[in-house]
Amino acid sequence: MTPSRSKPAFTLVELLVVLAIIGLLAALLLPALSGAKRRAATTRCAGNLRQLGIALHGYLQDEEAYPLATSGDGQGAWQRVLRPVVGEALLYCPQLIRANDQYLKIYPSNTFIFPHYGYNYVGATHRDPPPKNLGLGGNYNYLSSGLRFTPTVESSVIAPAQMLALGDGAAFFPNTGIPDPADVLYFMFPYVLPLIGKPGVGNWHSGGANMLFCDGHVQWAKQSFWIAPTDESRQLWNSDHEPHAECW
Repeated sequence: MTPSRSKPAFTLVELLVVLAIIGLLAALLLPALSGAKRRAATTRCAGNLRQLGIALHGYLQDEEAYPLATSGDGQGAWQRVLRPVVGEALLYCPQLIRANDQYLKIYPSNTFIFPHYGYNYVGATHRDPPPKNLGLGGNYNYLSSGLRFTPTVESSVIAPAQMLALGDGAAFFPNTGIPDPADVLYFMFPYVLPLIGKPGVGNWHSGGANMLFCDGHVQWAKQSFWIAPTDESRQLWNSDHEPHAECW
């Protein structure tokens, strides 16, 4: 009778070596996978903004003016205009981020959020704003029917390919009470706003933000570029394509 052979097996040392190799491979692969996921979110974000640009262009063809930022009740009007065309999901960046303190004060259960895109509401004005709004949010004027918001006409944007319309920004003005997160006024600006202590442009795409320009193209740049106190950056926010340093 032939004696039975024992089945080959890993020794403890060999098993530990295999586990160490697996751990090393995981440590090498996880950052690459995480980076690929972030790049995919950046690409999807740019796609969202291009679709919003198409919807905005359609609105301009019909109205010859940009959507108001607010209809006067403290809630966002521009997203109400675009939402029926693009749907709710495209109004949010696909990059999940931790909610800031301002957001948590109003929505304490929303620890992580997909940030809503912001509108270039008032341009690059921080103090002493000119009589005419340099952004796209419209003007508060006295009409025969009383004080009303009037929209920014399309022709007032001197260089559409060099003016920001929408982009990554997590700032917002809530209405009184607990508003629906979808209808508050989301906006962006090239400053650190004292009220929230945070810049008006996002940095969740590898330290930068995607921006939609008025002509429909999308561009990525570092947050530091979009908010830089320079003529090159600030003129991108203003309809007359002037930096207006007197308003910084």
